[in-house]
Amino acid sequence: MIFTINNKLLAIILAALNLALLGCAYGSIDSSLNGSIQAQSEPLDTSGALDLSDLDEWLFYENYDYGFELIYPADWIEQEVEPNDQGIIVGFLAPGEDVDNPTVYLLLQNEELPAGQDVTLEVYSQAALGVLNDIMPDLQILTESDITINEVPAHAIVYSLESEGVTFRVLKAWTVIDEYAYIFTYNAPDELYDQFAEDAADIIDSFDADLFARIPESSGPLEEAAENESLNETSKLMEENTSVVQ
Repeated sequence: MIFTINNKLLAIILAALNLALLGCAYGSIDSSLNGSIQAQSEPLDTSGALDLSDLDEWLFYENYDYGFELIYPADWIEQEVEPNDQGIIVGFLAPGEDVDNPTVYLLLQNEELPAGQDVTLEVYSQAALGVLNDIMPDLQILTESDITINEVPAHAIVYSLESEGVTFRVLKAWTVIDEYAYIFTYNAPDELYDQFAEDAADIIDSFDADLFARIPESSGPLEEAAENESLNETSKLMEENTSVVQ
């Protein structure tokens, strides 16, 4: 299913996705934008590591379509989604959230970057900030900084927005790996943001895009048949050698 979220709110918080489709030229952002933003604090603390004793309170999520895995608190609700234009892969709802209309949640999206272009993290970050600034001219970024996501360089911002009389705080963190950008969006009403921010940060920092690298290539039927035949021949040879010795 796809989260049932206010369409206007969803459009704003996902604004940094599909930059190429929006006609945004990577790296064309006004250089004065970054200079006008003063980070007041780290928007996402990924310096800590989960203690092994805490792992029984966390669940593993593995996605073989996109080749990544992460962990999330056992009291959060995992929600996989159907194919969609926003590039949303999976979402996680905070404890007690209404599945049909959540307000505290973490989304993971991915974006395939333009072929033939060297889209670095810095270039992507400039483009993402440019799109956000175009959509929300009065955008006030509360914090911004370079971070790491599971030791991979990343960038994060926190900003606020209003929707139907409610003030939300939104954390958006992204990284670029090979030809894809991965974007995390943590959204919560202002009064609930801090309550679940640490959980959201731990989920984000557990993201590992090297799942395929740790999975041995599966053998096809022909390879398995050949392997079995080889084992049978080896077994026969061992039996023959054993009978000769006897």
